[in-house]
Amino acid sequence: MTTLGSIQGALQQALIEESRWMLIVEGLWATVVITFFSLLIGTLLGGGVYAMQCSRRRWVREVARWWKVVVRGTPILVLMLIAFNVILGGRHGMVAAVAAFAINFSNMSASLFQSSIESVGRGQMDAGRALGLSNMQVLRWVVAPQAMHNALPAYKFQAVTLLKGTSVVGYVAIQDLTNATNMIRSTTGEHLLSLLLVTAIYFLLAWLLVKGLDCIVKKTSRV
Repeated sequence: MTTLGSIQGALQQALIEESRWMLIVEGLWATVVITFFSLLIGTLLGGGVYAMQCSRRRWVREVARWWKVVVRGTPILVLMLIAFNVILGGRHGMVAAVAAFAINFSNMSASLFQSSIESVGRGQMDAGRALGLSNMQVLRWVVAPQAMHNALPAYKFQAVTLLKGTSVVGYVAIQDLTNATNMIRSTTGEHLLSLLLVTAIYFLLAWLLVKGLDCIVKKTSRV
């Protein structure tokens, strides 16, 4: 009972008093929004970079190559600080965070597009054309389902990595989960409970993200 009482008291102090649980809710929302839009924009941007790699124009391929080289060699925190302090003038931290994480994620997704599409094999694409399918139909019905299946394991890993990486967005004045936890810790002095709570939330978010991606792939593969 003593141990249970001490845990209840710690929870009361950390979350209930002064409605500190709202900090967690606000931080959770910021983390989810940044992760969602970074994945969406980063995937689309990566598809564009891959399309540029396949261009017949050499200068377009060179732009895509240098994009990947520069993004690969630039830390995500540096990208975010440049977007926030230089481009946006110290405002719109959420926009800066999404832009930085999307640019960083585009590099990985472009490589995934390349490896997963090439893994399908040209023979299957030729067979689809031999059956009378157009190039778009071959891409939709033959290449895309197999490419998505091949890319999913690596994509899920990188998506979870992006989710966990959002813990640094406090540098651009965003109250995410980690920043909210730090505020509670500094106010109450309750370190262990706050850290365990944010760890559990990140674990749950990562699990939901993986399950959501699995569900999306299953539904799209049936269409």
